[in-house]
Amino acid sequence: MQNNPVKIAIIDDDPFVMTHLAHSFKQRLPNVEVVGVSDPVAPVGYQVYIVDREFDGNNCGQDLVQRIRRIAPNSLVIAYSAFLDRDYLRNLILEHCEGAFDKGSLAELEKMIELIDEFLEKIRTSKMAGQSSTSTVRSIYELVREWNIRLSQNGHAATRYHSDV
Repeated sequence: MQNNPVKIAIIDDDPFVMTHLAHSFKQRLPNVEVVGVSDPVAPVGYQVYIVDREFDGNNCGQDLVQRIRRIAPNSLVIAYSAFLDRDYLRNLILEHCEGAFDKGSLAELEKMIELIDEFLEKIRTSKMAGQSSTSTVRSIYELVREWNIRLSQNGHAATRYHSDV
C-alpha cells in the first residue's frame, strides 16, 4: 500500500456536487485526497479525474477529457453528467474516457465508486504499469459493448465501463 494519498480531482461547476462526491469518496475510499475544481481546466498531478459535461451552459467535457489525456495519460477519467447522449458517449470513448455516470442516480454513484476502487486496487498492486496494447483494445471493446447495451435499453443514459481485464 502506498504512503501518499491518491489524488482525485472533481471538475464541476456545481459546489453541491463537488461536496457530495468528496464526502462519498472519503467515506468509501481509503487514502484519497479529493480536490474540487470549479473551472473547466485540467489540473496536473491527479490519478483520478471526475469531469462534468457542462460549465455555465457550455459543453466543455470532451475538451477537458482531451486535455487530461495529454497531461495524465495513465489516469482514470470519468464523465459525471446529467446529459449522456449517444454522440457525447461516442466522443468520450474516442478520448479514452473509462466511464460515464448519470448525476441523477445514487446507483450510478455507487458504480462510479466501485470503478474508482478497482482502479485504486490496480495502482496498489502495480498492475497498471505493464498494461499491454491487447488489454487496452479489449477494454475499449468492452466499453463500447456495454454502452451500446445500455443505450439500447434506455435510449440515452449509460452508466459505466467495467472489465475484469
